[in-house]
Amino acid sequence: MPDVFILGFTKCATTSLYDQLCGHPGVAHNRVKEPHFHFSRIKGTVFDGTADRDTVAQMFIEKRIDYNKLYNQPGVTIDASAMSIEHLDIVSMINDEYPNARYIVMLRNPLERAFSAFSHMVRDAREEQSFRHAMEDELNGRRERHLPIWRYLDSSRYVERVQGARRLLGERMKVVCYDDYIQRNQATMDEVAAFIGIEPVQWALEHSNKSGNPKSRTLQKMLMRKSIVKSAFITLLPRTFVTASKKFITGLNVGEKSRLSASDRAFFNECIRNELDKIDDTAIDAQLLRGLYSS
Repeated sequence: MPDVFILGFTKCATTSLYDQLCGHPGVAHNRVKEPHFHFSRIKGTVFDGTADRDTVAQMFIEKRIDYNKLYNQPGVTIDASAMSIEHLDIVSMINDEYPNARYIVMLRNPLERAFSAFSHMVRDAREEQSFRHAMEDELNGRRERHLPIWRYLDSSRYVERVQGARRLLGERMKVVCYDDYIQRNQATMDEVAAFIGIEPVQWALEHSNKSGNPKSRTLQKMLMRKSIVKSAFITLLPRTFVTASKKFITGLNVGEKSRLSASDRAFFNECIRNELDKIDDTAIDAQLLRGLYSS
């Protein structure tokens, strides 16, 4: 069974964290990073964003027996389904099933997280709107049945989710600041290692999900969408090789990111400014949350 859950948030370097941990000799090398098993039990598997069906088909594990097989191996096992934090019912379900597990949440400046998610979806040839129009679509309810990564505003609302998860999980949850992870990687990873019960090592940070405008949308669609050839490639070859190959080819096809305009920045900040009002100043994570929404 999983010993550790990386609950989220998306585009907060959860993949980089997972890859670093999987490089440790005491951590199991799991072929599937994000099975989204518990997410699917609460939110289902039918979503209507562009290529959402491909995401579900390639990543979601729906059967309990298949999910359990992922973690039936020696070493610390990690479920890094980074959408789990989106709904506290999912966190509660996981906690009920794994009351002795450890839980990690990664937090990033909310605007940076949102624009990174937008750039990620542009890179994958899925997002066709501008950042502003995408946010307006979300506010008008046109993304309700999309996967959470499409909702750039909602997935940047951390406060109630983090405080709710903290009430459920207590000291079994560690909140990691993205800036600390990037700027003080060795020290931060040593803290994470101690938290999950493995020895510190010399950690090497590599950014796992480069975003930007695709030079060829056709090639990017081939890389990201489900196909028989891609499925065979993933099934037959080690995850480390598959990940490195995908990263290399994507890197060749990805150009510069779109730039965030001052007006889009102001619009985003206005939309989420009430997050500050939700912070419980007596809570453990209050200082970090207040800093993220005040910057």
